[in-house]
Amino acid sequence: MRHNTKNDVKCESRAAVLFCAGMAVLLGCAVPQQGERAVTKGENPAFSPDGKRIAFQRLDDDVFKLGIVGVKGGAEEWIEAGPGNAAYPEWTPSGGLVYMYGHDTETAYEAWRGNSKNGYGLRLYENGQRRDLTTGRCRDFTPSVSSDGKKAYFVTTRGVSSESTVYSKAATTRIAELDLAAGGEPHILMESPGGNNTGFVQPAISPDGKMLVWGHLESFFDAWRIYGTRIGRFDRVEWCPVSPRCLSALAPRWHPDGGIICFTGFKKGDPGWGVWVEDIATGKVKRLATGENPCFSPDGKAIAYNRDGVVYVRPFGRDDLPSEILPEVRDDDDDEMVLWAKENISKETSFKTDSSRFAFGDKTTFFVRVKVRLDGTAGLRQLFIGDYAEHEYGVQIFANRDVWLSTRDHTGRYLDVKQARYKEGREYTFTGIRAAGRLLLSVDGSVPAVAVPRAKVLSLDHLRRFVVGRGLKSGESVVKVEVGTGWPTDVPKFKKREDLFK
Repeated sequence: MRHNTKNDVKCESRAAVLFCAGMAVLLGCAVPQQGERAVTKGENPAFSPDGKRIAFQRLDDDVFKLGIVGVKGGAEEWIEAGPGNAAYPEWTPSGGLVYMYGHDTETAYEAWRGNSKNGYGLRLYENGQRRDLTTGRCRDFTPSVSSDGKKAYFVTTRGVSSESTVYSKAATTRIAELDLAAGGEPHILMESPGGNNTGFVQPAISPDGKMLVWGHLESFFDAWRIYGTRIGRFDRVEWCPVSPRCLSALAPRWHPDGGIICFTGFKKGDPGWGVWVEDIATGKVKRLATGENPCFSPDGKAIAYNRDGVVYVRPFGRDDLPSEILPEVRDDDDDEMVLWAKENISKETSFKTDSSRFAFGDKTTFFVRVKVRLDGTAGLRQLFIGDYAEHEYGVQIFANRDVWLSTRDHTGRYLDVKQARYKEGREYTFTGIRAAGRLLLSVDGSVPAVAVPRAKVLSLDHLRRFVVGRGLKSGESVVKVEVGTGWPTDVPKFKKREDLFK
């Protein structure tokens, strides 16, 4: 799935409406929605610094071309028209364009045998000249340029184990920074979160240069969410969820006043992916139109986006400001309370206990914390199993080099989240959290990996037994296991919205 930026301009007269309809027929798309004007065929629009032109990409004969067109349409100027693919344009303050470009003609086998450096890097087009900013057997894409033109922030696959030049929204990625003036190697700012929440996409730097927001894949169930952090606070402990959890949200871009972002979003019941806006400080949101990849004009009075392969523009005014706070699923803020604990288990042991204490509803936050010593070799160890009448594997933590937390319900529907493999010869603490609407897994107090279900995971009401230490090898042990409610003290929470402004 490719995500693009789009523009909308309001039709202010019947003549403008007729123009829009005529353009729609010419471009082979449906009649535009009220208030928008079709500009050209394409995706990922971006306003020029003077607001008079729009850069865009267009898929033509399986090749992404990069072009520029006037905001009111007209003749197109092609910056890159093949061979090779060019996409994700972003303007510099001086009127240059930074974008992804690659012309990869090798198969994966040929690239491996020849140790090829041919991939997809960032390129700068300025004053009629093209200059490669980054190179390598990787994919650098979705650049965002700071308002002073000195820095570019982008997503990259360089240096990760799943490195690939074939874009996948679930590919392991990093966020990097490049000094546009000095050049050189990009500086990695944010490592892949690990587990099955591995995807970053489309970072955007705020107009004042103090805040970065980005799209983040929270699980392999396509649960996109927008996160943010202050520049210089790139450790995961400092990340803050920005978009409401009930929305799938990505591709954020800033309004020039710095208080509002627009983004691609979807909420249950919507007719399709939509153009949304959000007030960062309050969390208020509003859906403006059906479309994707929105961006604001430099004066903040228009917004552009694409839909069905066509770029649209429409005005953005007072009536379009975010106005609604959507229901939010929050973590249980109760303090940790340990309900059950056992120590020093070296072989499979079954425990029966008061089942009424372990009836966990949909909205109950509960945790399982397992401190273990494992030798690091292959082989399944089911370190903890909560055997419920709803399912014999109602909740479990298991390890086979990678560490997993999973939960099931009485239908067998399941949800898993994993963390990266561990090393042998030392103790680890795996803490799994089953919170409202998601699973989280932390290793040794790390910021947890997250998985979000597509459907509701039902309550676990009727405990039959706990099983600890199934599959342990000689010399291995569960040093301690605890089950409790509330948020475990050893796992940090993500920052809250107000922390972005401190």
